[in-house]
Amino acid sequence: MKAVIWPVYIDSTKTKGEGRRVPQEYAVKSPKLREISNAATKIGLNPEIEKGKSYPRSWWEISGRVMVDKNLPKQEILLKISKMIKASRK
Repeated sequence: MKAVIWPVYIDSTKTKGEGRRVPQEYAVKSPKLREISNAATKIGLNPEIEKGKSYPRSWWEISGRVMVDKNLPKQEILLKISKMIKASRK
């Protein structure tokens, strides 16, 4: 089974109402698909990047998405990915 990871889920510039799903302290500024994919690879989630896709709440922005294996609860996946991206940016 696959889980969809939209960049907005871990974006610190977005509000909860705009789709952010991790606490502000763990969120990263404007995450890139490549960063999400690299972090998911390190966790062993077998990511697949899908460019040209738009998050339904902001359909006019083409952000793309990353599909990953869902072997953990989604919230846990999001937290691990955002923490890994944060660590790699330091």
